[in-house]
Parts: sequence; structure tokens; C-alpha cells
Amino acid sequence: MRATYLKTGIAAGFALLVSTHASVALDADEFAKKFVAAYTSGGMTVAYEGVSEQGNDIIMQGLTFGVEGEQTSFDFGDLTFSGVSEDGSGGYLVDTVSKDRILFSAPEVSFTLDDMSITNLRVPAEAKMETLDDALYYDSLTTGPMKLTAEGQDVFSIASISMDLSKASDNSRMDFTGRADGLEIDLSSVEDAQTRQTLSGMGYQFVGGDVVLEGYWLPTTGEMTLSQYALSLDGVGRLDMQVSISGYTFEFVRGIQELQEKMDDQGNDSQAQQAMGLAMLGMLQQLTFNSLSIRFDDASVTNKVLEMVASRQGMTRDQMVQGLQAMVPFALAQLQNPDFQKNVTEAVSLYLSDPKNIEISAMPAEPLSFASVVGTAMSAWQTLPQMLNVSVTANQ
Repeated sequence: MRATYLKTGIAAGFALLVSTHASVALDADEFAKKFVAAYTSGGMTVAYEGVSEQGNDIIMQGLTFGVEGEQTSFDFGDLTFSGVSEDGSGGYLVDTVSKDRILFSAPEVSFTLDDMSITNLRVPAEAKMETLDDALYYDSLTTGPMKLTAEGQDVFSIASISMDLSKASDNSRMDFTGRADGLEIDLSSVEDAQTRQTLSGMGYQFVGGDVVLEGYWLPTTGEMTLSQYALSLDGVGRLDMQVSISGYTFEFVRGIQELQEKMDDQGNDSQAQQAMGLAMLGMLQQLTFNSLSIRFDDASVTNKVLEMVASRQGMTRDQMVQGLQAMVPFALAQLQNPDFQKNVTEAVSLYLSDPKNIEISAMPAEPLSFASVVGTAMSAWQTLPQMLNVSVTANQ
């Protein structure tokens, strides 16, 4: 009797297990459709040859990625989404997305990217592009080595890349940080012989460095601030940019995408394309300029350039510097802005005398519409420095 009960219990448990698994089984086709919908909502294109489900993993086969309006596409091969689960609202959560190697090759050119991994990917139920929950989103992305080869020679490589995103629980803010380490550029393959000789003379056959970026986005107001974008090159210097704009909302993004789709539908109709171009300029008027800062910290490149140019002109470095310092105020005189002319002349003179750092900043008293900036640039460009409140500082 006990054996009968035991067999019955095992059979019931097995039936329950099977029925439970069937009820939560992933719909691979539905996942693929929602992934494509979310990805293409950002103005990109994606196609795939097939999709399969293996437990909690989904594999999309024969993926190709591209950009709307462009004929060429990027063959990505198969992509594995591991640890896929439904999020309870019609979307999906993915533990990791991984790819051992991405390879692209064309005549005399090849590109490889190894060990790509994305963690905590969110695929929305519907890509409405109204909040951050409606967009494709992930917590982090990392890669191993990336390499670009031309005519059998490595011309550009990066040892690793990382990107991290975080958003507020109420979707009011998204912060992002990223970096690319182990940057290497081979300048010995520059085609122009004179440029190649110049770079070699300054010791720049090969240049290494890294890139760092950091910023945030406020979807409601559309404020997009890049608080740091720094490119550091060994023996050259560090170029750091900070920029802030407003008006880059989801509504603005949707409007741009709709115009792009209309432009693509017009084909080669020049009049229609011109009309769409004007409409695109109208959309850009929704953006406002908040601030901009560009700073360069020298690591010997300035003196190398000054000495090289002076040598070619049959001059000493000091003579070259004195000549440049004398030219600056005359070049700025046409702006008819004495205060700005004095500011720039003093900063440039100080930097050339002792190259340490130089920074250009534009900090208007209040945000300016892109339309007003463009209009001023076209009609009265001399007033732009005053309008944007541009200033130059050196060695600070």
C-alpha cells in the first residue's frame, strides 16, 4: 500500500513539475519581437534569421544591425541571452547577454571585438519611448580587446571598454559612466608622407592613452549633461570637454525619428528632402544650449609643435612664440570686442610662454535656444562671444 502511495505521489509531483514548467516557459518568438521593437525605437535597424529557447536562455541567430536610411548593415552572428525571465508587465529581464567574438571584415580592413558582456538587460513590453521603462536598458556593458586592422597592420586598438548606467526609481534621472582603457594608435601608417614624417619627428609613431566619460540625463526636462569626456594620450596631453543642453526629451527623440522615417520614404525627391530638412531644423529649435567647456592639459606636444614649426621657418622657439603672440590681437580685432580680445590675448600669450593648460568656456547667463545661436552665427557672428559669454583662461 505504501508503495502505491509513493508511486502516486511521485507521479503527481512530476506532473506538477511539468505543468509548472510549461506555464512559465519562455516564448522565444515574443521575446525576439519585443527586443527588435525596443532596439529599432532608437533609430536603428535589426533583423534575424531565427530564434530558439534553451531553458532560461534565448539565442537569436543571424543577427544584423544597421542604421535607418543606410544601405550597409553589420553582421553580428548569433547572440545568447542568458537567464531570461518575464518581468510581470509583459517585458523581459535578462541576466547577461554575451558574445565571445564579433568580427567584421571587408577588403583590406577588419574589425574584432572580444568578450562582450551586458548585465541586467531590460526589454520593455512596448517600446513607446515615453519613460525609461519603455526603452531598452542595461546596468553595465564590458568588453575585452577591440582591434582595427588595415592592410594587415593594426592601426587602432583598445584593451577594454566599460559602461555603467543607473536610473532613479521614479525614472526622473539616468546617470552614466564609461571608460576605454589601453588605447593604442599606430600613426606610422598615415598615408600622407609629410604628415607621417612630421609625426615621426615629434616621436609620435605610436600613441597610447585612455578615454573617460561621465554624465546624466533628466528625461522630463531633457537636460543632457556630459560632465566629463576626457581623452588622455601619453606624451601628448589630456583633452577634457563638458557640455550641457536641454530639450532632449523622449518627445523630441520621437519627433526626430518620425521625421527621419518620412525622409527615408521620400527617396531621392530633392524638394521633399529639402522640406524635411527644414522641418528637422525646426525640431532642433526645441533644444537649448546651457554651457560648454573645453580644456587641454599639455604633456609636451605644444613645445614640440612650436619647435618643429620654428625650425622649418628658420627661427628659434622664442621668436616663434613672440610672433604668434603679436598676431593674436590683430586676428581678433575684427570682432570689435576689446574686452574679449584682451582676455584671449592674455590667455594665449601665457599658455605659449609656458604651456601647462588652456580652457575655453561658454557660460551664457541663461539657456539659449539653438535657433538663436545659429541665427546669430549667420547674421552677426562677431557678437557670438558676448552672446555665449565666452572666456579663455590659461595655466590654472
